[in-house]
Amino acid sequence: MFCVNTLYKRKKIIIISSIFIGQIILFSVLFSFQAVNNFIINYINFPISKLISNISNVVILPFGEFFYAFIGIIFLTFLTLILKSIFINRKNLIKRIYQFLVFLNVIYFIYMLSWGVMYKKETLSFDKSKLVIETKVLKEIYCSDLEKAIEVRKLISENDSMTTVKFTSNLDDYNKEFLKLQYQLKNEKWLKNYHFLKNPHYKLSFISSIQNHLGILGYYNPFTVEANLNKFNTDLKQPSTLFHEYGHQMGFASESEANFLAYYLGTYSQNPDVRYSIYYKSIFSLLRAIYRSDPYFVKMELDNMYPQITIDRKAEINHYSKYDGKSSEVFSELNNQFLKANNDEGTISYSNYIQLVYYLYQTKKAKPN
Repeated sequence: MFCVNTLYKRKKIIIISSIFIGQIILFSVLFSFQAVNNFIINYINFPISKLISNISNVVILPFGEFFYAFIGIIFLTFLTLILKSIFINRKNLIKRIYQFLVFLNVIYFIYMLSWGVMYKKETLSFDKSKLVIETKVLKEIYCSDLEKAIEVRKLISENDSMTTVKFTSNLDDYNKEFLKLQYQLKNEKWLKNYHFLKNPHYKLSFISSIQNHLGILGYYNPFTVEANLNKFNTDLKQPSTLFHEYGHQMGFASESEANFLAYYLGTYSQNPDVRYSIYYKSIFSLLRAIYRSDPYFVKMELDNMYPQITIDRKAEINHYSKYDGKSSEVFSELNNQFLKANNDEGTISYSNYIQLVYYLYQTKKAKPN
């Protein structure tokens, strides 16, 4: 009787393990067809996301963090029970492993439909393989954005090198800006498979202190459709971070696409704080890209940067250097590997973001006035 029960339990583990492997294979095959992706995204993912967003937005607290904590507790409980079964009472070992695999199957299935599919969809309708980036054009974009950054910086209060720049606007102001600006995307026909947000809503993370030490400015929770911000971000970081997380909420899964969305919409903003946040990030991203081919140009630009931007940069470095450490490096590498596993390019390089900014510049340049 014991042998029969044991064989039956082991058979259940084989079946549930096969289901998990089958899910991986099934999603890999399904997501290779763009027609399937489009159907899932537009008729399953987006409608469900809107429904969940309406529910999660009722609560001002970051509901998703309770969800993650709940998942974490379940995972640790299973781990404890499995270890206990291994070292103390092996009688329930197979049962515990089976229960854990069921839990893993459910989480994987929900994740793939809520977010995994977003990495596989086509968002851009132009052929990036034909896009040749020239350093001289990158310099044109940089100079243009630097000029706009300087212009808008003059509208913002002074500060010293030890104090980060202070904005007169707040997160609610940026939220209202995004609500209006998102419809600018209708002008770009080469962007697709996204949806507009009727009620963009942000949450301030409970774990903001931990995020500081991990180097996290904000994150998007695909399970609860929440844009979560680190409440200890500097004023200079908040507008671009909020727009970035809303980009994820709209369906732009990759970091580069979310960064580009923040850049694209932010440049249309009438709020000087938003524009400066966007252009500040842009000029230094462009300098990093230019450095690969012309480090001397970058050195000269940094040495002769507009004084107030230099002061802001020093203040930002001073602020965030307080939280640098091994935990930040470890998390950055883990996040980098996660993004690469989802066909994103990782946190180490945002070259795809530069490609999108480059393409946008060339597209606008080619349009007749």
